[in-house]
Amino acid sequence: MKLSRRSVLKAGVSAGCVAGGTVGGFRTANAGMFLPFTFPRNVHVQFGSYVNWSQEINIPLIKEFKPTSVDQLVSVINWAAKNGYRVRPRGSRHNWSPINVNPNDSVTGNVLVADMTALTAFSVNTSGATASITAQPGIMMDDFLTKAEQYGLGLVHCPAPGDLSLGGALAINGHGTAIPAKGERLPAGGTYGSLSNLILALKAIVWDDSSQAYVVKTFTRDQPEIAPFLTHIGRAFIVEVTLQMTQNFRMRCQSLVNVSADELFAAPGSSGRTIAALLDQCGRVETIQFPFTSNPWLKIWTVAPTKPPTSRQVTGPFNYPFSDLLPLNLTNIIGAVDRGSYALTPLLGATAYGVVTAGLALTNSADIWVKRAGWFCTTGHKELHPKSASQRPFRGR
Repeated sequence: MKLSRRSVLKAGVSAGCVAGGTVGGFRTANAGMFLPFTFPRNVHVQFGSYVNWSQEINIPLIKEFKPTSVDQLVSVINWAAKNGYRVRPRGSRHNWSPINVNPNDSVTGNVLVADMTALTAFSVNTSGATASITAQPGIMMDDFLTKAEQYGLGLVHCPAPGDLSLGGALAINGHGTAIPAKGERLPAGGTYGSLSNLILALKAIVWDDSSQAYVVKTFTRDQPEIAPFLTHIGRAFIVEVTLQMTQNFRMRCQSLVNVSADELFAAPGSSGRTIAALLDQCGRVETIQFPFTSNPWLKIWTVAPTKPPTSRQVTGPFNYPFSDLLPLNLTNIIGAVDRGSYALTPLLGATAYGVVTAGLALTNSADIWVKRAGWFCTTGHKELHPKSASQRPFRGR
């Protein structure tokens, strides 16, 4: 049966007939895709692929929109609630788990992905006893920490990647636990524990019974209702957060590749350079264990107001280029393992360990002295999306 244009309009839907056209209040990139005409007219939906940073999740086609205001986002969420759709937030897709978006959420399904990266408002309040920053979730951690540093503010610990969104970091209670070393005293405004400990208040989109609609509601730290939003793993829409901040301070990072895993991970009370002993010493430890190797890449961070004599002062973030842009011989092995040559895994681990050992020496990065705020001192490098065979990030990160 051939339908006239009038009958299609009466049915309340519009089929995208021309690739790249604007139909029914949304922009379509593929023929045959459609949304009801009731979809908010000021919001453009694009059809594209969803690929996470390390490429384990690859959805060829998915419906996505990019709200430029909170009001736009609320309007889409309310439309979705009335029309049998689900809306999921995304930042820079720096995730491994398909919790908020999964391969079944194809373009033919009823999932809309909200690209939150246009919501980047940022403001600083230094008038109170504790300084705070209020920001929207789409701002990248690189930008957030760089702006904070301009006000002399920082965090006790923070995620390593600069291209991770603030919303993404908050969704997973972004990483590091920042426990104190023995005798260490917190700077004003600082807090130990994970990133959620810094949240003073947030705004979230929630259901309102009185209006029978989704609305923006503010939650403060002293309200029990805030708890589910502190680590929501991508299943809530946080549109603004206020974090308490501390004054910037300097730290020393030492990298060691000569401590065996047996010594490092020995039971508390054992002799030697154990995790327990190092945490007592500095409170901040990171290890990267390469498969089938004996010695991890160990980084220890200590508060250092003045430059240690043996340290090299660095003037910016991401001081381990050898772990960001890997040599071709290593990426070739990674690719082969990905394609099923699992017997090469011991060679992969040994090669990666060799790249780190040589890289620390060649870049003089085994002992560096850094400014704290925007320089990603928890793990210290920026992870990049692959651009070529010789520019793959190390997926074991």
